[in-house]
Amino acid sequence: MKYTAQEITDQYGPAYFGRMGASISHDIKNCLAIMNENAGLMSDYLMMAQKGAPLDIERFSGIVQRIEKQIGRADGIVKSLNTFSHSMDKPEQQVDLDEAVALALGLGARIIANKGIQVNHTRAADKLYVNGSFFFLLFLIWSVLENITETLASDAVLNISSRKDEESQICLSFQSEAPFASDFDCQASCRTLDLFQAKIVLEDQNTRADLVFGI
Repeated sequence: MKYTAQEITDQYGPAYFGRMGASISHDIKNCLAIMNENAGLMSDYLMMAQKGAPLDIERFSGIVQRIEKQIGRADGIVKSLNTFSHSMDKPEQQVDLDEAVALALGLGARIIANKGIQVNHTRAADKLYVNGSFFFLLFLIWSVLENITETLASDAVLNISSRKDEESQICLSFQSEAPFASDFDCQASCRTLDLFQAKIVLEDQNTRADLVFGI
């Protein structure tokens, strides 16, 4: 059964936005907590200096650097959130596949980290573009990723790479040494495959799944 873009949006869009939004807001809150902690230390050192204690410039400088690091981290998170928020602006466009993978991984980094799984992303030598909705591509990548990591052990390593296969079709590979879930039929990811004329090819040992576009 084929699903329209609107049906997929209505059924899965709010949940996906909500889950990614919660993950991002948690990361931003952590940045603010670290900055607040270091601001408190800075205030303590200044108070001690006002009472005549020598100011430890090296330690004070370290506090400033930690705050600056968190500001940079928070800025990157907000930029990712902004890109994600605008991902539904155009119903169809040329999307850089590796940029989409990087954003999908960045948005769900905390969720993956909480599972204890290491994900490595290797970009293609040349840019590979997929035609379609940026939002649905993010959703599709995340759905496949979540399906695969659901049954992987907490110390597993998952390698993601993009390439053109022997038939010059754009392919995104998810590979692990350990077998992972093989039932993609009932997953939300399959409902978006038609939007990209794509398919999921599962290797016999259930250690690699290829998301192939342009079939």
